[in-house]
Amino acid sequence: MDINVDKALIKVIRTGSVIIGSNRTIDAAVSSDAKMVVLAANCPEDVRLKIESTNVPVLNYSGTSVELGPACGKPFTIAAMAIIDAGESDILAAA
Repeated sequence: MDINVDKALIKVIRTGSVIIGSNRTIDAAVSSDAKMVVLAANCPEDVRLKIESTNVPVLNYSGTSVELGPACGKPFTIAAMAIIDAGESDILAAA
């Protein structure tokens, strides 16, 4: 199933529950609260390694953190975000 990741991200932010920020995303992944983690292409390597060492599915966003922020409708950069509840979005099918 091919989904539009940008549209799915907007929908999950509007209808679901997400955590934005590297440290909080790592905490959510380690505690298995996250159903999926979205990482920007330029996410710091230490953050990426910590998250990939958990059993949480990772969606590698093709754009940088500068592109991921606005794609989520936010006026700031986002290197990592955790999806706690997908809401009406089909984002979890992307992993």
